Amino acid sequence: MDSQSSGEAFKRKPKRMSTYQRAMKFSKRGKFGHGFQIQDEDFQYFLNILKVSKETFESSDDKCIFVDNVFKQLNGNEVNYCSNQVVSRIVDDLLPSASDQTVLNLIKHFEIDLRPICCDQFASHVLQQLLHVTIYRAYKVTNDITETTKENYFNFINKLCKFIINNLEEFIWDTYANHIVRSCIACLCGQPYLCSKTPQQKGESIDINKDHKDLLKKYSDCILNIQQFAEMPTTGITSGLLQVLLKSIAPISKKRYKALVEKIMSKCFPGDESSSFDVSWALENNSFSRLLDVIISESPDKLNKSLYEKYFHNKLANLSIHHNGNFTLQKILSTTVDATKFETMFDEIKGKMSEIISLGYTGVLLELSNACLRLKCKQALFFKTLCESLKCKEETEDGITVLMLLGLKVADNFDNSCKEPAINIHGSMIVQNILKFNKPIKMVNNLNNLDTERLVYLLCNVKGSYIGNAYFESAFIGERSREKLIWKLKDYYVTLAKSKSGSRAFDCIWKVADSKQRIMIMNEFLRHESDLISTQFGSIIASKLNLGMFRHKKDEWIKADQDKLQTVKVFEINKYC
Repeated sequence: MDSQSSGEAFKRKPKRMSTYQRAMKFSKRGKFGHGFQIQDEDFQYFLNILKVSKETFESSDDKCIFVDNVFKQLNGNEVNYCSNQVVSRIVDDLLPSASDQTVLNLIKHFEIDLRPICCDQFASHVLQQLLHVTIYRAYKVTNDITETTKENYFNFINKLCKFIINNLEEFIWDTYANHIVRSCIACLCGQPYLCSKTPQQKGESIDINKDHKDLLKKYSDCILNIQQFAEMPTTGITSGLLQVLLKSIAPISKKRYKALVEKIMSKCFPGDESSSFDVSWALENNSFSRLLDVIISESPDKLNKSLYEKYFHNKLANLSIHHNGNFTLQKILSTTVDATKFETMFDEIKGKMSEIISLGYTGVLLELSNACLRLKCKQALFFKTLCESLKCKEETEDGITVLMLLGLKVADNFDNSCKEPAINIHGSMIVQNILKFNKPIKMVNNLNNLDTERLVYLLCNVKGSYIGNAYFESAFIGERSREKLIWKLKDYYVTLAKSKSGSRAFDCIWKVADSKQRIMIMNEFLRHESDLISTQFGSIIASKLNLGMFRHKKDEWIKADQDKLQTVKVFEINKYC
């Protein structure tokens, strides 16, 4: 039942080789990493370091000593060794844990000649990390770092950023130096890891000083006046740089941000902005399409309104079915704050809903539902139009509508005999939004009419389980409807509790269940206790709900649980007083 537990249902991708495994593989062939070639003996040393560095150290001091010893092995060859594929990776990973003396020593060697390092495939990564480490330490408020050390860090930051700005026209077109430019811009706005792809790598923001803000403004002015600016929005690496610049300059200088946006748009769209111009033509370029998404996301409401009127008014229907334009439309919808404007946009898009579904651009439908929920308008019409596009009724006796919406499958392509139909992540999120609409009664009835085994399948599915959250947390679903679903799931609570996703959905049910319903659930758990505790998640729930006490001291458990429920009720009443 649980999609996570059925490993046979899908074929797992083979695990990627780690950096250490790849390095070992190539060393056996006599290849000691790409880039600068180091001796076999040194390479084996760094290979061992690569393996050991992933281990946990007893304290941060122990790791610092280990890191400093590794850096001593570079022995005056810092630049050359950092130009080796494997060594650069090690230095990149270990640098944040190095002592100030080690970091300053690396700065001393790198400062001698920055140009080749900026353009080197591997050393450039170390330089980026060096910049990130120094800016965090330069601004860090602590007694661990002396004022002299901080001054040295600031000197390096300023020297590197000014060197980059003096070579800007050359570096923005270089594959590796371009990323150094991005890092400088990101650091000067106080977000060193702005370019990181994952939230875990973002790091903390820094409250930067006026000098660095002014230097960032200078970067913006220089890039704005580059002779080949017209080529930048439509070229991969320079489009990425502009995206970083827009995100960085937006909170620092609204005037410069607006100037950048206006110049980008004027270079990529015709001068007349006539209504006959097909905006999707400009969006054929992937680089510009991604840049436009950032512009829409970062622009204030007033500027977004101006951009919409100038470039996108009456052109949303075409955007909705364009392979790049549909992403732009999603950004436009997600940033719309005016209900009247959204109503006009909705009327323009709704006629394309069937085509949007057939093309698979379901993110547009999700953003439409998000906007309907956020702005509290067009909710009933959205649900009606979506059902018409899927060729299904808004409410059915067997609740089949909810399965079609979850899979975003047209009735002609839907196999009703399938016990475990596929769930589309966007479809699941749309259903969650509909359950939070002001009048979700038809969707509520569909869920209550659905075959119980199918309902349990949905709640045990990683994509479908969040429907439980929406159903039991919605402000517009009444207590009677919640009770109906809770009793409908009777005799299936063990199945829910044993599943990873189902156990999370069960938590939502337990929070809203009254004393009578909780006793019913606990009795079911008691009857199937051995089955329940046979899985990790079932065992956790049994322990959390104190099933052992319920077995031996049922009356005491019931009284304690009723006291908890009463406390929660009092807290809720006081919260709104």
